[in-house]
Amino acid sequence: MDSSSSLETKKHLLRKELRQKLEQMKPEERARRSEGILQQVFGHPRFAEAEKVLSYIAVAPEVETWPFVEEGLRRGKRVYVPRVDQEKKKIWVIEITGKEKLSPSSYGILEPPFDEKRLGEAATLDLVVVPGLGFDRRGGRLGRGGGYFDRFLGEAKKAYKIGLAFECQIVDLVPREPHDVALDEILIG
Repeated sequence: MDSSSSLETKKHLLRKELRQKLEQMKPEERARRSEGILQQVFGHPRFAEAEKVLSYIAVAPEVETWPFVEEGLRRGKRVYVPRVDQEKKKIWVIEITGKEKLSPSSYGILEPPFDEKRLGEAATLDLVVVPGLGFDRRGGRLGRGGGYFDRFLGEAKKAYKIGLAFECQIVDLVPREPHDVALDEILIG
């Protein structure tokens, strides 16, 4: 077995293990822990300073992020969410003003419609809240396996990149490939 297939096998097994741990979390515990993690974000100096922020829209059992979006809007920030283009294997950055126009994608994730007038650029974002199944304390992140966010983070060079994680999502070491982008910080609850 070559090293790339060995790495993919490790990632696959780790994803499976982490999904099981997340699915065992009770909804009320998820809500309570999400609230604690979001309080860390709301008090973070990078959030206070940021003008343009992007957050994924969570699906259970991820850390809930909609309150982050609402707080960003309430504080007058320009808030963006990702829209996945499966054909181009790209994430578009779309500015939103609320939940009203979001609809489920083929992945079941709420996304805004593509709108050139609301299109942002990854390179101009100040803060990005990044999804992940697993994280390590050195900024390593294990996504769902599509590579969309890794490509996107490569474009969001000036943005401070924060992962939100429940304690059960923290592992000793996330297997990394050269193209994987390390996060600046992981907030854990």
